[in-house]
Amino acid sequence: MTKRVKRVFFYSAVIVFLLLSYIVILYAQGYKYSFSEGKFKRTGAIALKVNTGSKVYLDDEFQGDTSFFSNSYSIDRLLPGTYKLSIQKDNYSSWQKTTAVEEGFVADFPNILLLPEEGEEEQKLFQEVGLLFKEVELSNRASLSAEILSELPTNIKSFRLSENKNKLVWWTNNEVWILWLSDQNYQPFYKKGDKELITRFAQPIQNVIWFRGEDQLILELESHDSKNRPYSVYKMMEIDKRGGLNIVEL
Repeated sequence: MTKRVKRVFFYSAVIVFLLLSYIVILYAQGYKYSFSEGKFKRTGAIALKVNTGSKVYLDDEFQGDTSFFSNSYSIDRLLPGTYKLSIQKDNYSSWQKTTAVEEGFVADFPNILLLPEEGEEEQKLFQEVGLLFKEVELSNRASLSAEILSELPTNIKSFRLSENKNKLVWWTNNEVWILWLSDQNYQPFYKKGDKELITRFAQPIQNVIWFRGEDQLILELESHDSKNRPYSVYKMMEIDKRGGLNIVEL
């Protein structure tokens, strides 16, 4: 082998080594190659926590089961883009969002709630909701300051403070609104004084209560049977509007 050939091999090996080192460094710093764009891009992640052990799907592909102890799960090294995230469990309601992943950021969903749809657990849920509506007091107005009351429109039907008094829900005949009474330090982030329309319903809203914390509501809606007789329909609704609103009829 001539010196010229040896020199070519040597410099080729150096170039390959430097190139591989560069790729390893980029990978270690959270970068990933995007074939669609033809360049390295910094990745993001999705984190979630569910109230019960569940299966996690991303773009309809199974990713894994939530952890045994905390029912949490994370999907790392995702290229920036939009993904369909779905949480499922047999005999429970499902949950899904269309979520945007950004470079260097984690899209966090820390309060996912799945509800049983059959059996003894479903009956316990009905009993829990029934007790909440019986126990709830409609006298929250007395505990609000004049400053907070001034934030409410005049056409509301009623309102309800969350248990820790960090949020206030109010509703009209067809709309549900939230007013944040303190900063929310988890995603989606809100500042004290922020208010937002969560959704509208075609059916008249009769009552609203907070459910298992400050991130879900139970709504009592009025419906009518074939003979136009009114009856109540109950729905659980999250207040996180990112990527679509999950509403489950009980």
